[in-house]
Amino acid sequence: MDRDEVVLRDGSRLEVRPIRPDDADALVALHARLSEGTIYRRYFGARPHLAPADVDRFTRVDGRHRFALVAILSGDLVAVARYEGRPGERSAEIAVVVDDALQHSGVGRRLLERLSDVASEAGLSTLVADVLAGNAAMLGLLRTLGLPRRTDSDGDTVTVHVDVSRSDLPPERRERARRHLAAAGASAPPE
Repeated sequence: MDRDEVVLRDGSRLEVRPIRPDDADALVALHARLSEGTIYRRYFGARPHLAPADVDRFTRVDGRHRFALVAILSGDLVAVARYEGRPGERSAEIAVVVDDALQHSGVGRRLLERLSDVASEAGLSTLVADVLAGNAAMLGLLRTLGLPRRTDSDGDTVTVHVDVSRSDLPPERRERARRHLAAAGASAPPE
């Protein structure tokens, strides 16, 4: 697979690739660096440590209905964007977490854009994000995708439904998404 890199505003280069089971220790290390606020916004509660079963589930994806991209900087895993759905369904839930040191640098937006491209190529039509109503950064991030979306709110949580069923994906982005799916072991979706 051709290497997928993103360049941040400060010139830092991050490698982007699908998560792998051997990322388990790096995922635990990323979680240990996260602030309590970041953990709360990601998991909607305190979670000082990732349970071994969670680490296993987060790093072992099927490449189609469960998929995750990671960003690597200088050998460290610094961000994860994932979706998780069920076979036979055309929607999946998404989550993004970025190392506190890199928040607001553009890495979350770039990963989420790539993840939405992968979801579209995997045959999904909708990505769903449950976001705390006070998490303006994540709500703004979802708006930057420029994709059709609708929102529902119960006051504490905003549920954002992002339509990824577009057919106008530029060829270079479509090819990159297909390479990520192939690297994760997914077969090509039916046409």
